[in-house]
Amino acid sequence: MDRYTKTGILCAGIAAPSADNSQPWRFEWRGDDLDLRIDASRSGHVSDTRYVLSDLAAGACLENMIIHAGSLGYAADLQPFPQPDDELWVARIRWRRDRERALPEPLAAAIEQRHTDRRFPWRGPITTATQARLDAQARLIPGQRLWWPQTARERNAARSVIRQAETLRFKSPTLHAELFSSIRFAAGWHTACEEGLAPMTLAVEPPLRPAFQAMRRPAVMSVLNRLGAASVLGWRSAWLPIRLSPGLCLLVIPSTARSDVLAGGRALQRVWLQATLDGLSVQPYAAAGVLSLGFVPVEPAFQQTLSRLGSALHDLCAPGYGLVFLRLGHAQSAPRDRSGRRAPGSFGALP
Repeated sequence: MDRYTKTGILCAGIAAPSADNSQPWRFEWRGDDLDLRIDASRSGHVSDTRYVLSDLAAGACLENMIIHAGSLGYAADLQPFPQPDDELWVARIRWRRDRERALPEPLAAAIEQRHTDRRFPWRGPITTATQARLDAQARLIPGQRLWWPQTARERNAARSVIRQAETLRFKSPTLHAELFSSIRFAAGWHTACEEGLAPMTLAVEPPLRPAFQAMRRPAVMSVLNRLGAASVLGWRSAWLPIRLSPGLCLLVIPSTARSDVLAGGRALQRVWLQATLDGLSVQPYAAAGVLSLGFVPVEPAFQQTLSRLGSALHDLCAPGYGLVFLRLGHAQSAPRDRSGRRAPGSFGALP
């Protein structure tokens, strides 16, 4: 592999999504082998104590690189978690030229186009053909599948689970602090940033921006929560957008093992890229799945809420564990505001 090819592979990986745009990846080349590691300085926080969010992001990063390399005629021999006692070493990929590879990689064209869209309402419907393509992409990663609510009861139950999880992010002081620490208010409402969440990407209506910014202070959030603010925010950020969108699905993984979460990230990225090719806007909701796994150390007062979340999600999608919901629909235009990325050199030694 030449330097240009290696750099292109890294840039494809860096374009992957990550929780709160944390970009928790480190790369190291050893000849034509590439090591992918979790960046300890950008992972392991409250919602990531078992590296669920980091493994999910690493899986998406891996799949982007595999897809991009495949479009250039390179195959990947993937070894996940090659050193069990090194919890930050996610994978080693050995690249090899595949002279017989003749199939194109359509998803490669969507890597740079893929984005999160928090606007609403969106149009529909999500056709059965589109749904079948998304299902097929998830199943290409062994053990992964999508669950789609089929009845009004299932749709209502799914919206309720997501709303409860999003509400908890504002009720729990621990989760509240984590959430607002990821928002780069210093960037203002009209400027992108290369890491974290720029306020302009959050789709907060202009009249509500001063109040939302004030909520980053725990004392303000505590007072507002006595007036029911967390419930209103859960309704506005989750229930209403999903109710006004034509599609909702849930990525289901077979177990909570790190290898399955990593595979879930790979499947998630394939589904998201296919949705992009099909002209769909996508917003992920990971809180319900991640919180329901039982790895997040929230305050004792909210443990019963977490238990109910886990039971409700299990009733919807068993067997397996629901990990990430995706809201889907057709937007009238592409969003102008997108999250940035750090410079490639900040992710480790360049090739």
